Order: sequence, then structure tokens, then C-alpha cells
Amino acid sequence: MQRGRRPWWVFLGLALMLCAACARQPESRSSNANAQNALPFDTTSRSDGISPTQAFASISIPAGTAIAIRLQSSLSSAESHSADQFEAVLDDPIVVQGKTLAPTGAAITGTVLEARSCGPREPGYLRVTLSSLVLNGKTVEVHTSSLFAKGGARKLVRSGARPANDVQFSTGRRLTFRLIQPLPIQG
Repeated sequence: MQRGRRPWWVFLGLALMLCAACARQPESRSSNANAQNALPFDTTSRSDGISPTQAFASISIPAGTAIAIRLQSSLSSAESHSADQFEAVLDDPIVVQGKTLAPTGAAITGTVLEARSCGPREPGYLRVTLSSLVLNGKTVEVHTSSLFAKGGARKLVRSGARPANDVQFSTGRRLTFRLIQPLPIQG
């Protein structure tokens, strides 16, 4: 008898048993055991499309969004000073992903960053930005680009008249700024 040789059918039997064991399906648990061990994401989505984590998601107005306003009072380089505030209203609604986050007419406050009246040889200038917006009855701070306007070339005017090279924005003037930081909105 040969000692190191085993019959081929023994190897074949072991291979078949191994294949059968690997192909065996795990036993299903009872439905009660599944309910106890279920994870939140194992359930199917609800038909209304509401996410269970939606309350934690924040809606925000992205940086770069244009904010068009209408001045509620006039501004001029001759009468304004740095840190003066001015009032305006939102001229166009702010809409993000089809949802209006800020309606037309929302109150806005702006700030004069720099102002200089015209001099004998220099035109006046005015630099303004937006500082707050009223949303859902709450005032929120905004960070926008600034708008810079410089008066034209020096013109001779009769005495008592405003120099023609000061910057003047009249009431109702439309100005456009852009958000430089996203603006989170509380729902």
C-alpha cells in the first residue's frame, strides 16, 4: 500500500462540502429581533420626502449672492461721514433653491465706510456697504462688498449751489451689493 497517496474522491468530497458551506444563507432573524437591532438608516424613506435630519440642516444664502436695495434717504459725499448709517429696503427678493429667504421690502441698514467732500482740486467720494438685514422679524448681520463712487471732474458752479463733483445718491436709488460671507438663516 502506498502511504502518502489518498484517493481523489476524498479531495473531491472535501471540496464539495466546502462549496456547500460557503453558499449557505444565514438564518433570518425573527421580525422582533430585527426591530430591536434596526439602525435609523435601515428603514425606507418616507413618501413625503422629509429627512429625519432636516431640522439640523442649515439653510444659508451663499457668498456671492447679489443684494439689490433701494435707498430710503439720500446720501452724499458732502454730508456723510464715516460710520454714518443709512436705511434701505430689499428691491428684489433673495431666492435660494426656489425658496424665498428674504422678501422684497425687507428692511436693510447700511454703513458709510468713507466719505469725503470735494476739495478745490479733488472730487468727493463715498464708499458704503450693507451691515444688517431684517429676516423673519430678527435683525441679522450681513457682510457685503462695498460700493465706491467718486465725483466727476471739477466744474465751476455759482455760489450757494452744491459742487457738481460731489457724489449724490438720491432717495429711491437702486444699488447692488454682493455677500462676501454666507448668511445662515434660522428656519
